[in-house]
Amino acid sequence: MKKITKEEAKELNQNFVKTRAKAIDSAIGKKDAISCWFSIEELKEYIDFVEQEGKAKGIAVNGLRIYFGAYAKNEKDPSKSNLSTVFFIPTQSKISALKNELEASLNMDITEIDGLNDGQYGNPPSAVYPQ
Repeated sequence: MKKITKEEAKELNQNFVKTRAKAIDSAIGKKDAISCWFSIEELKEYIDFVEQEGKAKGIAVNGLRIYFGAYAKNEKDPSKSNLSTVFFIPTQSKISALKNELEASLNMDITEIDGLNDGQYGNPPSAVYPQ
């Protein structure tokens, strides 16, 4: 497990704010979300769903990729309009041969299984780490 300290987390968050937040805020005309929250129960439920779907479809799920996204300007929920989000997509291994005939494992998205989105934003959405 690759854990980080609270100091490392704070540094990562501050680097994001310093290098990206102003440009994003300017582009969308308001303060953007800089965190998303998912309950442990929701994550476990999603992992169980992904594993079951993978087995049913004969796909060996090996992980989750987290993508950055943004809601549309005219989102159904006005409070999310133009805000950033993250979503999870399951992945599987893909074996590919290299020039010297060694094999390397690459992770590729599984598009046959639905992703996970709609986490809750920090309070307020632009609050920095730690909240």
